[in-house]
Amino acid sequence: MATIIINGVEYPIPEGEKLNAIQMAKRVGVDIPYYCWHPALSVVANCRMCEIEVGAKDPRTGEIKFLPKLVPGCQTPAKDLTVIATDTPKVKEHQRMVMEYLLLNHPLDCPVCDQAGECGLQDYSFHHGQAVHRFVEERAVNPRKEVSSGIQLNADRCIMCTRCVRFTREITHTGELQVMRRGSHAEIDVFPGAPVDNPLAGNVVDICPVGALLDKDFLHKQRAWFLSKHDAVCAGCATGCNVSAEENRGTLWRYKPRHNPHVNDYWICDEGRYSYKAANSPDLLTAMYLKEGEAHRPTPVDQAIKAAGDRLKELAASGGKVAAMLSPFLTVEEAYLFARYIKGLNPANVLVLGPVPVKGEDQTFTPDMTKGRTGDTSFIAPRPFTIRAEKCPNRRGVAAVLQHFEGRVLEFGDLLDQVKAGGVKGLFAVSSAVEPWIDQETADLLRGRLDFIVVEDSILTPLAHQADVVLAGATFAEKAGSYVNALGRLQYSAASLPPRDGSLPDLDLAAILLNHGASPVSSKAILAELAAEIPAFAAARGAQIPEYGIALEGASAGPADAAPPFVDSWFVPQGAARMR
Repeated sequence: MATIIINGVEYPIPEGEKLNAIQMAKRVGVDIPYYCWHPALSVVANCRMCEIEVGAKDPRTGEIKFLPKLVPGCQTPAKDLTVIATDTPKVKEHQRMVMEYLLLNHPLDCPVCDQAGECGLQDYSFHHGQAVHRFVEERAVNPRKEVSSGIQLNADRCIMCTRCVRFTREITHTGELQVMRRGSHAEIDVFPGAPVDNPLAGNVVDICPVGALLDKDFLHKQRAWFLSKHDAVCAGCATGCNVSAEENRGTLWRYKPRHNPHVNDYWICDEGRYSYKAANSPDLLTAMYLKEGEAHRPTPVDQAIKAAGDRLKELAASGGKVAAMLSPFLTVEEAYLFARYIKGLNPANVLVLGPVPVKGEDQTFTPDMTKGRTGDTSFIAPRPFTIRAEKCPNRRGVAAVLQHFEGRVLEFGDLLDQVKAGGVKGLFAVSSAVEPWIDQETADLLRGRLDFIVVEDSILTPLAHQADVVLAGATFAEKAGSYVNALGRLQYSAASLPPRDGSLPDLDLAAILLNHGASPVSSKAILAELAAEIPAFAAARGAQIPEYGIALEGASAGPADAAPPFVDSWFVPQGAARMR
């Protein structure tokens, strides 16, 4: 087995993976500081922060010989008998000098910088810098610039790592950001009339290791140490990007991408990035309603649920067929409980898939690592990123549940045909969609042909105005559960916000209707239950969903499925001082 020596200790090199010194050191708990390197971008080795002592061990004599100069860790492949030293006086003095150089013209405005609390420059300055600033000359001052309608550039904070430039060249292929001029006059900028407005533009803010590029949507709204972070899945499209949902005092403030090598790698599209705002909308339903005459009156939660359940039981007992519309915005667990409830009332009841919103066509970005590449980057595995035209998170998951209970997947159009034919007497529409999903004409048609309508939703729609009972359900941010993305990967999303006053999470609504018991219902317990019953979810039987999700049977294998993924912990040093 190939081995590498790091700070005098031998470690086995994982088979099948091509790692550089930074990655290999992280695997064994040794931090090599860096700025310009990123595991999904080409290697340029221009920040020099990761320079280390590198040598080789003679397999016959055991003698170790080091190179006379320090070598960038990002350009050093982890090979058999390679020797790496990261903690020698020579390396530490180099790190101190690099930090001093990077801070020569830095404004040191941490108290007013949005990056404070999650800044690599702050962390590495604390660990590898010095308290005394020896530079007494006048600092270079650059004005703030608007590089797009949503991104602000503070050029005087920039350390010229060029991550943002490489991202727009290699990932989006749009090349809006450039390095203008040379030497001490060099700065990042855009050409006039060519702002950073590609669909993935917000990622340049995420990969900036300092406070040079800032998101104007979040600018000066919250401090990083006030935010609670929750591991969630973006509900904006069928890609199912992993995100960190960050909230404070019941308000969701931003989405940031979370690494998943099988789904979204390190990125998230701007449409998904700003979709969090729907969870803070003032137009969300905040009460349950019963219809009396032509008007609706607010009703306590228990009374509204009882009224809906009692009337649906009456319809089923009298032989009337009830249809349940299960939205592709529901989690797998919610769809399972609602399907069990409706089929439990009467096996002849019908389950249909709610409207699946589709906008445009799939848009795929395939990384091109040949642009601006220097050095040995064979250890980088490019992965495409796709923005799906299917703007819902769980069509495949809900369809699998419907296939199990109904034997087929009926579309919303099939429901309308049955209603027109007089075969359905009641409707239970469970939506949770982020936008209105039904027009006035269709709502009027359903109202005129049905005896009883229950609508569960988080927003007001034309059908809610016509419904006999309106149940206020949870938004995507208020529910915990699992989604199946377009590639067939089952992923768990945690709740980011508590339920709104007057509302109840869909899983709890379904459990109450099912008389599931007095104890709180758990999405993970329900997942274990449905995995044992529904063959499509057999891969999830008896196991917790791992960090990267579970590939269900029939899932499409992505590029990262061929080899074990590398878990990158971003550039924050281990044990970094944090303001929490």
